[in-house]
Amino acid sequence: MEEKELRSAKMYFKHEVNMEKFKKETFEKIDQELHREEKQRNFPKWVLVSVASIMIIGVSLAFGGSHIADAAQSLISQLFGSKENLMQTYPEESQGEIDFFERHMQIAKENLTNEEFKKYSQLYIEQAETWKKINKENRQPDSKEAKRLHEIKELQSTYEKEFALKEAQSFASFPIIKPSYIPDGYEQVDESFTIQKEGEESVVSLDYSDGKSEFSTIQLKINQSVDLEWEEGGFFDQAKPYSLHGFQFDYAPPSEEWAWAGMRITVPNKGYRIILTADTMSKEEMEKVLLSMIGD
Repeated sequence: MEEKELRSAKMYFKHEVNMEKFKKETFEKIDQELHREEKQRNFPKWVLVSVASIMIIGVSLAFGGSHIADAAQSLISQLFGSKENLMQTYPEESQGEIDFFERHMQIAKENLTNEEFKKYSQLYIEQAETWKKINKENRQPDSKEAKRLHEIKELQSTYEKEFALKEAQSFASFPIIKPSYIPDGYEQVDESFTIQKEGEESVVSLDYSDGKSEFSTIQLKINQSVDLEWEEGGFFDQAKPYSLHGFQFDYAPPSEEWAWAGMRITVPNKGYRIILTADTMSKEEMEKVLLSMIGD
């Protein structure tokens, strides 16, 4: 179960959940099942925005310029010998995923210091060498390898936090905006993005906490949707629409089915929508946060 699913779980559970305990137990299960899962896939799904470890599914992306593509391909050759070597190490990755990884590494190089990028790229080199050996021997990772692969993934995420939103912006036609208004005591604790379907744009998530309560925002293109917006039985199925400052809002108060409150704002002139979910925040505070994400 990935971090995106953990956030969804907070919304879907009809009873209160100790999320720290839930995460601990979940990741313990992941460790127990790592051998079985990697044997089935025979390679790691490294095409991830590891800030929250969300998988990029079937992405086919244009670089927006041959010079960017050439730079990315050259970088891959420097790190892995050649693009072909990389594809041999991860034989079941699609061309789109390989293209994404090239672009991802180029963006990392542009946004990390030379020393940071050296350490970051070395993690991917070590990861690739480990999997090349495992695949050549046609086996699953042993316990030591599995532990190290998990450590590598965690270390990669610490670097990717530095440029996640810049990377997300390169795949979005709308401006990605953080809230300028945050209720007292809250601090940002996470940020991530994913491209959920081929041809779609970034879906950007920001998570905040004051140590006791939490809220999250999801910003996405106006004509895209996420799980919380299922037409039937979804979080906003019984939402109450209204207008405020010229914008359409939808508000879903807490209920017996949904422990959290949800609010959605549509910004047609900028081409995006924002969804905010919160466990204890008032309706008025939710409005302030969303209105602060409209921009100039």
